[in-house]
Amino acid sequence: MGEFDQLLNQIKKDIKRLDELAKGDRKKETVLLGEKIKLHRKANRLSQEDLARKLFVTKMCVIKWETGRSTPSGSSMQRLNELGIR
Repeated sequence: MGEFDQLLNQIKKDIKRLDELAKGDRKKETVLLGEKIKLHRKANRLSQEDLARKLFVTKMCVIKWETGRSTPSGSSMQRLNELGIR
């Protein structure tokens, strides 16, 4: 396993641990979702604009999600789930 794969696996473990800590705290869950979106985007070498195009939203939506200022709509969450972001 390469260095990048090891780093990605560690990030996934950290996210899982943070998921458990944030359970029930809506604000923490929103911030954590934003971090997951950002990490997924970077791991797949996508710009915010690239991800926005894949999700049929604006770049500003992606920016707001990543910074925890808003959460994705139901249809956007479904598309994020299809990309493996939960």
